[in-house]
Amino acid sequence: MDLAELESRELLALCLKKIRGLNKVKLVDANWVWTEPHSRRLRVKLAVEKEVFNGAIIQQQFEVEFIVGYQQCPDCQKSYTEHTWEAVVQVRQKVKHKRTFFWLEQLLIKHNVCDKCINIRDQPDGLDFYWPTKSLGQHMVNFLEGTIPIRHKFSKKLITQDDRSNTYRYKYTWMVEIAPVCKDDLVILHPRMCASMGGITPILLCYKVSNLIMLVDPITMKRVQVSAKAFFRDPPVVACTRGQLKPFVMIDVEFPSDPDEKVSAGKFLQGEATCMREDVEDSEYLTVTHLAHQLKPGDTAAGYDLKFANLSEDVTVRLKSRDPPEVILVRKTFPHRKNRAKNRKFKLKQLKKNQMETESVNGGGTKSKRALKNIERKQFEDYEEFMNDIEEDPDMRAEINLYKRNVPKSKQDQKKLAEKKDIDSDEDSDDGFPEIDLQELIEDMGAGLTIGEKKLKKPVDTDMKTDMVVEARKELKF
Repeated sequence: MDLAELESRELLALCLKKIRGLNKVKLVDANWVWTEPHSRRLRVKLAVEKEVFNGAIIQQQFEVEFIVGYQQCPDCQKSYTEHTWEAVVQVRQKVKHKRTFFWLEQLLIKHNVCDKCINIRDQPDGLDFYWPTKSLGQHMVNFLEGTIPIRHKFSKKLITQDDRSNTYRYKYTWMVEIAPVCKDDLVILHPRMCASMGGITPILLCYKVSNLIMLVDPITMKRVQVSAKAFFRDPPVVACTRGQLKPFVMIDVEFPSDPDEKVSAGKFLQGEATCMREDVEDSEYLTVTHLAHQLKPGDTAAGYDLKFANLSEDVTVRLKSRDPPEVILVRKTFPHRKNRAKNRKFKLKQLKKNQMETESVNGGGTKSKRALKNIERKQFEDYEEFMNDIEEDPDMRAEINLYKRNVPKSKQDQKKLAEKKDIDSDEDSDDGFPEIDLQELIEDMGAGLTIGEKKLKKPVDTDMKTDMVVEARKELKF
């Protein structure tokens, strides 16, 4: 690819090659005629001569006008044309929320996995990634295998074939299924999996999901890691999800003061907690928890009330004669923190995704406005819950990029914000809320991905001069 400046010798040579019949005469002189840079017109004044009869030579001068036509490069043309993809990676998870895909999106952004992706389509239960080549699709599948617990199937479909030249064109598809276990889920292991792990109790709590599913027993403080292969071979049953969490108020939290008697596992510390439900009167429970290092009397925690939980038949069959604890505390909450979305110091970038195709609600027609509003509201709630998880979990923040959020510029807004922070700090100074250090945040340079427009590809160069020079080389009409 050659680049030529306006009114340069290189561009003049390119323009002369576009003139038909110029090889039949002798070119004497060629000069540029000035035109407005934004007119998309190039004018060249030529002087030619030719011998017509018995040594008589005729010389003539004339002007030629070229029209500059803008044109995309082949890769851009392919990206904006339907059915030009060669490979698609369909990622799915059979859960009722999209927090996993919000997390996956941030990992893809940090590691620049989707830089060459043609299109990303949002689906009700996942995402579809379209790639121009098979190798790029395989690269994404390999990235997913090292990031989240998945299993995948590969297939290909013949599109065209040429028996004479022995060429074939296929479209490749990877169907990727993410394990339907998320953070804070209560799972019941398969008996074979319990036996392979040394007879561990089947009631475990998921506290982290990476390429391994990390589980902890809040009673015995034993921790296990389940690989994707072991998970899909003997899939556990999800007994309770985050939507079934109930608020509990801590009345008393006790743990041994002697370091030799403390039972800990990693960042967890075992202790006895006396708690009661906020929405139920006279409901006092005594339970063993793994959050003794975080909780203190007066704090609020979210947990599963298994005493009144409606467990499925699969769960009761696997538990057999085991009696589950009445309450399992899952995480510490901060209900007194209000307007968390407005007071956040950070923001996240998002990939540009096409909305899912309209589907029929009752067998025909498109979705109603109410149904679309419900979908948008559910996605907004899931995203807000995901942002709260990032704000409360330092381990999650360490694996993704957080960008600084713009602060109010007017003095009045800054004064109100400072007063509000002083009030919040006075009220919630002892609640243990994890504050985000400014050193963890990255300056938003505005290149490529942005919050508002959600751009996936790099911004197109808007320099008129450069675009005209490049496209004049590609398409010049005489």
